[in-house]
Amino acid sequence: MSIFHSPNRPGSQIPNVAIQQGSDQGYSGWIPNGPAVEHVSMLGYVNAPDDPFYSRDIGRSFVLDGRVYMLYGDTFCNDAGVSSNTYQVIPDRTRPRNAYYLSGNGPTGFIPPLIDLNHEEIAFLDMPGNKQKRIAFWSFGGVVEITPGVGWTWYQKHIISPGGASQLDGVGIARISHNKHTYTGELSSCRMPGLLFGSGEPLFGSFSALAEGHTVYLWGQQGTDVFLARVPMENCQHRHLYRYWNGKEYVSNMHEAAPILQDFQQGQFFKSDLFGPDLPWLFVGVTKWADSLVMLGSASRLEGPWDVRPLFQARGITQPNAYQYCMYAHPWYADQSKDTLLVSWCDPWPGGVIVAEVGFKTSESLMRRNSLVSEVDE
Repeated sequence: MSIFHSPNRPGSQIPNVAIQQGSDQGYSGWIPNGPAVEHVSMLGYVNAPDDPFYSRDIGRSFVLDGRVYMLYGDTFCNDAGVSSNTYQVIPDRTRPRNAYYLSGNGPTGFIPPLIDLNHEEIAFLDMPGNKQKRIAFWSFGGVVEITPGVGWTWYQKHIISPGGASQLDGVGIARISHNKHTYTGELSSCRMPGLLFGSGEPLFGSFSALAEGHTVYLWGQQGTDVFLARVPMENCQHRHLYRYWNGKEYVSNMHEAAPILQDFQQGQFFKSDLFGPDLPWLFVGVTKWADSLVMLGSASRLEGPWDVRPLFQARGITQPNAYQYCMYAHPWYADQSKDTLLVSWCDPWPGGVIVAEVGFKTSESLMRRNSLVSEVDE
């Protein structure tokens, strides 16, 4: 059984996490001529040195105009309350743990949300019977860059009662941009009016989204089925221009859409050369089964078919045995080569977002290892 290499974070004991192996869930050769897992190194929580620690979830990264950002969901701002969505900048791609807030009011300050309430929502929360509720905007699908420094995010809107019950309203879309007149990389958002998709429809864009050429591809859940849509890059805010994959082709009738994956809770689709030119599309995610397994999938086409298998079982730092969720990949990672992949997952409150490096056995890694051994022998 392979074991995580787990360096200790100051003040925290990072537990060893075993990679599950076996005849039915072995990873060597599960993709024809593909790599097997060599090691998984847990790097720790995303939290810059000497910064106050905020418990938060999601941890979906994106790039705008060359800057790397990490987008979160509920962020517990110590004694200052809960912000439903915040972001940090990661200035050094070789140090993915070191993320910094660009706004806030000190160690116990409230971190302003990237996507905020409009006047109607503020008035709704001020009505009798609603004062203890809150409205949350969660962008599980990240941000897709359309032009340098400008992108779109598809967010889920939830109304949350004091007891924690959540009512899903649907998916909205917001334009995200950074201030080109400063060097800080601070972001702003502009929500489009209304919602793009309702609560009874696949939540396109809020599961995963990416740009390929001049087209944006969006995945959305309905229940635990995952559906695929696409839209011209310049028309993301126009629902009537979306087209939906029905298993054979893209059609204008959303009700004809066919699921491409089933039983997944969160995940990310992305392009990579990790498995070679025949399998350029990868998926990292977690199922609905609350088993904390990081799943890895591959396909020759975005539309599939997808071959998804368990990669390893994640564990927490604050809560080692709790259900870990929000599994994502981070293709921008500077140390990522043809045999490494940076992934993350969420350790429930009072934990945070954990990042780990997954190393694969490939011909390139074997050649490097043999070269190093030869140099030592000489």
